Amino acid sequence: MLKLMRDNFQQLKWALLAVVAAFIVGFVYVDMGLGGPRQGKEQDTRAYAARVNGETVSFREYERALYYTEKNYEQMYRQALTPEMINAMGLPKQVLDSLVDQKLLLQEARRLHLSATPDEVRNEILRIPTLNPDGKFVGDELYTRYVTASLGYQSPAEFEDELSREITLRKMESALQNSLVISPKAVDAEYRRVSENAKIKYVLYAASREATNVQVSPAEVEQYYRTHQAQYTHGEQRQVKYLLADLARLRSQIVPSEAELMKRYQASKEDFKHPAQAHILHILIRVPQGAPAADDATAKAKAEAIVKQLRAGADFAKVARENSGDPSSSSKGGDMGWVDKGTTVAPFDTAAFTVPVNTISDPIRSTEFGYHIIKVLERREPGYRSFDEVRGQLASQMAEQMSKDQARDEITRIAARIKQARPANDTAFAALANDKVTSNSTLWFAKNDSIPGLGTNQALIAWAFSAKPGDIGDIIGTQRGPMIPYLLGARNAGVSDLTEVRAKVENDARMEKARQAAAAALAKALPAKNIDEVAAKSNIPASETTVSHQGYVSGFSGDTTPLVDAAMAAKVGDLKGPVRVTEGAVVFQVEEQKKVDPKSDERTSYGEMMRQQEARNLRTALLQRLRKEASIDINDSLTRQQAPQQQAGL
Repeated sequence: MLKLMRDNFQQLKWALLAVVAAFIVGFVYVDMGLGGPRQGKEQDTRAYAARVNGETVSFREYERALYYTEKNYEQMYRQALTPEMINAMGLPKQVLDSLVDQKLLLQEARRLHLSATPDEVRNEILRIPTLNPDGKFVGDELYTRYVTASLGYQSPAEFEDELSREITLRKMESALQNSLVISPKAVDAEYRRVSENAKIKYVLYAASREATNVQVSPAEVEQYYRTHQAQYTHGEQRQVKYLLADLARLRSQIVPSEAELMKRYQASKEDFKHPAQAHILHILIRVPQGAPAADDATAKAKAEAIVKQLRAGADFAKVARENSGDPSSSSKGGDMGWVDKGTTVAPFDTAAFTVPVNTISDPIRSTEFGYHIIKVLERREPGYRSFDEVRGQLASQMAEQMSKDQARDEITRIAARIKQARPANDTAFAALANDKVTSNSTLWFAKNDSIPGLGTNQALIAWAFSAKPGDIGDIIGTQRGPMIPYLLGARNAGVSDLTEVRAKVENDARMEKARQAAAAALAKALPAKNIDEVAAKSNIPASETTVSHQGYVSGFSGDTTPLVDAAMAAKVGDLKGPVRVTEGAVVFQVEEQKKVDPKSDERTSYGEMMRQQEARNLRTALLQRLRKEASIDINDSLTRQQAPQQQAGL
């Protein structure tokens, strides 16, 4: 019934959802009588889901939204969502974030006097066919019974509150769209961008052919930097000094003694217990699964011939290198080392522990691999690997653990010193370094950067972009070991100083001169009758590609705008160039061309698409501003408790 009602009075909503990327999806869905929102949550999580500027998003709102969001995904994927899928998709957080966004938009709508009025809610109800058969309202009693029993609301007031929110959000979204004006010129440019293309045949003279002969002076580097500063802009950035307990450095300094190794061996001897073992030499004549009988017969004949060679005295290692299809042992002359009983395919395993020692087996057929020929050099009963066998492994394990212990203890000791007497500046902070902990500094990095020397570390980035210069953070784990960060500096988006990017600018300036030289060299092949003649004169083979303003052009990287503009401005058959591109210089001939019809009605649809996209962008920007200015309190227990609940259902 809810589906019938919603389909009739929310047609505008569903159309709007397609425009604004399903903002409200997950809040009002179809209740098909499958049990309603989940029950049985712990009472202490029901106090609230979130508080936004003092207004509460109730647990009931969250619970309903999460339930119907899951049902929506199940309809989309045509299968029930497992707890693992729900956890991997992060649905609880998605729903909480969406409810917060909804609350922010409702608050902004109230500020702009766009909230739904009682009359608008009443009219919405009167448009529901189920409640208004033959255009006449069913009355309060049936209305109450319908919204509480059929739709699952606690009261008509709760239902009407939800209708009010939906109407308000529609009005807000409509206001965003109606505030936008897309000029005909912009529409025409977008229509051409997505519709026009040209097929060209071209000759590319690579700039790399000239780069080795090009030199740039300091003055040329500075001039290039001044005229191309847009290439050297950066976003908001941070720079960090950090104390690092480098695990690799500590590990290299640790050499466990023989006594320590033996003690570790005795304490962990059960870890080195092994089943029956055989030292095996192996040759595999591979037969793919499902191979024709003729191929199998050929492989078998080859295996039998090899057995005869080996039994006649042929060198096993030489034969294995020349014939074996086992990549793990063929390069070692077929030597597999010690093989544990029960770890190989059944026919091989049986033969390995039954054929006489130091004899060549008959070909052994396994379905998975083909024909095996083995020679067992030695067998040993179940037991323990000797100390000498595992000495290297023990030494590595102990060095690894001891380095982690030292890193943890030393970085913890320094963190305690910092809490007792906070360093006054970065120099005093760096002075805390010692023989186990080093002081290091990062380059400037942005939120999405991989930090040189530390790699991608979201915990460090999150701290750095929430801290102030001079702040000292808690211990953070990195792929190199635990560290303590100190925020050296923060800077807004801008242009990098030449001293920071000189090497890049110098290379860019050199390549620009190389492109100029490439264009001059290619111009010597002109004039020409066609592109094939240019190819012959320049001794560079011609290639073909299709160019358009939509971005990627096969065969080229970087900004292809000059090439695309030239190709679209030319006529079919025209020979044009040289045009400078990232790779060098191009001369091309237009073979085919697709241009838009000036009288086409499709421009209108592109205009509407652009307006919808700009409305989405405007909504995103609005929410970013509202979130930045808002006081938001999320009940984190809702997402934290999701994982244990899911595991309990396994």
